[in-house]
Amino acid sequence: MADQPAGPLPWLNKLLYTSDMVGSQAIAQTRNLWLFFFLVTPAANGVAAPIPALDLGFLRLDSVLFAGLLLTAGRIFEALDDPIIGWWSDRTRSRWGRRIPFVLFATPFYALFFALLWLAPGGEASVVNAVYIFIVLELYFLANTLSGGPYEALLPEVAHSHRDRMSIVAWQLYFGLLGAALAFSLTGPLKDAFDFKVMGAVVAVLGLLFRYIGLAGIWPRAPRETPVAQMGLARSFKATLENRQFLYFLPTFMLYQLSVGMLTAWLPFFVTVVLGGIQLGQWVPVIGGRDLGGGASTSVLAVAAVLGMSAGAFALWKLSDRKTKRWLYSFSLLATAIYLPLLFFAGFVPVVPKTLQALVMGFLVGFPMAGVSLLPRAITADITDYDELRTGMRREGMYYAAQNLFEKLGSSFAPLILGTVFLLGRTAEDPLGIRMVGPVAGVIAFFGFWLFRGYRLPSTVTRESVEAAGLDIGPIRVNE
Repeated sequence: MADQPAGPLPWLNKLLYTSDMVGSQAIAQTRNLWLFFFLVTPAANGVAAPIPALDLGFLRLDSVLFAGLLLTAGRIFEALDDPIIGWWSDRTRSRWGRRIPFVLFATPFYALFFALLWLAPGGEASVVNAVYIFIVLELYFLANTLSGGPYEALLPEVAHSHRDRMSIVAWQLYFGLLGAALAFSLTGPLKDAFDFKVMGAVVAVLGLLFRYIGLAGIWPRAPRETPVAQMGLARSFKATLENRQFLYFLPTFMLYQLSVGMLTAWLPFFVTVVLGGIQLGQWVPVIGGRDLGGGASTSVLAVAAVLGMSAGAFALWKLSDRKTKRWLYSFSLLATAIYLPLLFFAGFVPVVPKTLQALVMGFLVGFPMAGVSLLPRAITADITDYDELRTGMRREGMYYAAQNLFEKLGSSFAPLILGTVFLLGRTAEDPLGIRMVGPVAGVIAFFGFWLFRGYRLPSTVTRESVEAAGLDIGPIRVNE
């Protein structure tokens, strides 16, 4: 690798770079937690939902199915720009290097369009609102990819050792947990006290601030003279998908994200419809005997999930001293597949108060979230090293872009599958659809576990370690 600063990444630069996860996770988890709920707010919530039922005469869609289809279509269309932007950043020449210009200039638009998502122009449900949401969502996704994709691709460029990479992804996870905790703990009360507009604006400012703090930390360490990858777009994308180790990992990550995304979007419905809010008034005198509202109740369970995520991440980190990334990721997938179906019974356990059941459930849900947050970035960094052995080029941008593409394609189906499952029942009298989300998500996670069995890369990728693992590097490809 050309133009790489010697030695490990200094701890201050590492902390600043990874602190971006506070803002980016605050935005991502706010969107995951509230956007679907915002679009189809239950009538009992007292706020008009912006998305109507769709009636074309020959076709009629319930509002939840229409909203799920809208979000799915938006995610699929937007996902197609990831390979283009990743390839573009791999080939960019500037005095700031390959990645920094993208992050610098796209970040303000990333924050702006997120804030605009929560400003549907019509007061009542209408097609105008649906069109507005779709357009702004596409612009937000595009700006997010232009800023976040190159930022993420900096990881293997500035961290070269297994120790540095695992340290960075660990700090990313804990800063991400802080961002998720802010999203889960603040957004519900903000929504209850003000509205979705104020909530969206506050979170957008956090995203902008922490992305620039992270950029400032990595600015002096980002390589400036790395040779650009001399491959055309189609050839580069094809070569990425010819990497068999990447192919063993990619669909599992997609399915993992899909199952966790369904679970996150499901939480407000479970709290509002099945639990009817969290009854803490009799336990916590400080709130004057009053039960929590729907937003605050959702935040309480979400924070419980963040605490579980912290515990799960610590356990995985301790295991990483003895186990490979491959073992840890497989274990996380299997544990997720086993646990999620048990959510069907949340609130059904006799004698135990529903609130206590919900808090325990929320805490345990955090464990599968830890696996999908801690390991994939480090695994992809290893895969890019393996690709360099095969091609002679550094193509981090394309690999992280392909990972994001398939993640988005997978997670884009979360609202659609959620809306479809909800058709089985989504009321307090008939909550079968809401209860079935856990089992459906668990089956999806199990398919991910089954597909990952062929992955064989070692945790430290060198020509010797790869050959010792029985993998064929093949001849070095010449640049086009």
